[in-house]
Amino acid sequence: MKKIDISEIKNNFHKFAELNFRNSENFEYYILDKEYISKLEPFFDAVQKDILNKEIFFRNTLQENLDILERGGFFVAAFSNMELAGVISVDMAHGEKSLPTFMHLSPTDILKSVIIDTICTLPKYRGNSLQEKLMCICEYICLQKGHKYAFMTISPNNYYSVNNSFKQDYTIFAIEELYGDNQKTALTRYILSLPLGKRLAKVKEQYSVINSNIDMQKEVIDLGFVGMKAINFTSVDKFFVSYSKAFYD
Repeated sequence: MKKIDISEIKNNFHKFAELNFRNSENFEYYILDKEYISKLEPFFDAVQKDILNKEIFFRNTLQENLDILERGGFFVAAFSNMELAGVISVDMAHGEKSLPTFMHLSPTDILKSVIIDTICTLPKYRGNSLQEKLMCICEYICLQKGHKYAFMTISPNNYYSVNNSFKQDYTIFAIEELYGDNQKTALTRYILSLPLGKRLAKVKEQYSVINSNIDMQKEVIDLGFVGMKAINFTSVDKFFVSYSKAFYD
C-alpha cells in the first residue's frame, strides 16, 4: 500500500482545501495494491449486511475488482488506526455501453474518462465525511493522471450518496436501467458526471421532482436540465431532486 500525502492535496487542490476535516487526525489514506484487494471481501460483506435495501449497493465480485486494476484503475482506502473504514474504486471507461457513451462523448474524451465504481464506508465511521473526502482524493489523482471526466451511477433511493455526489459537483444527466442480464433484473440508476477539477456555478432551481417519480425526472432531463441538489424534508427515502441548467467554472 502507498500512503497518500493529504497535505499535498490540500495545498494543491482547491476542492479538498474546502472540505470540513472534522476528526481528520483519526484517518489515513492509502492507494491499495493488488495483494490487498482480496482482503476487502470481509469489508464489503459488512457493508452489504448493513444495507436494508439491497438494490442500493451493487457489489462487485473479487474478480471484477481485480479486473479494475488490470484495466489501469485504482482503489483508495481510509483507515482509522489501521482499521479499514472506507473504500472507493476508480475504473477506466471500457466497453460499448460504458457510462460516457450515454453522454455521447467523442472517442478521445471517452479514453480520458473514469468511472467511480464503488464508494462505501463502515457504519461505525459514517458521519466523518469520508465519502466526500475519498471522492475528492480520487478526483485529484485522476487529474494528475490526465483524465478529463468522471462518471458514476447511484440508486434513486440512496439519498446520502446522491447528496454527497452533488456536494462534489456531480450532476445527474441520465436515468437508465443497468446491470441486468439473463440472471439479474436490471436496476434503475441515476448516471452522474463531472468535468474533473471544475466547480458548479450556483443557479436558480428550475424543477424539483420527488426521487420516486422516475418518468417525470426523465422528462425534465430531456428538456436539457440536470439534477444538482437533493432536498430532504422529512425522510431519506423520499426526497426531491432539483434540476437546473449546469454551468461549470
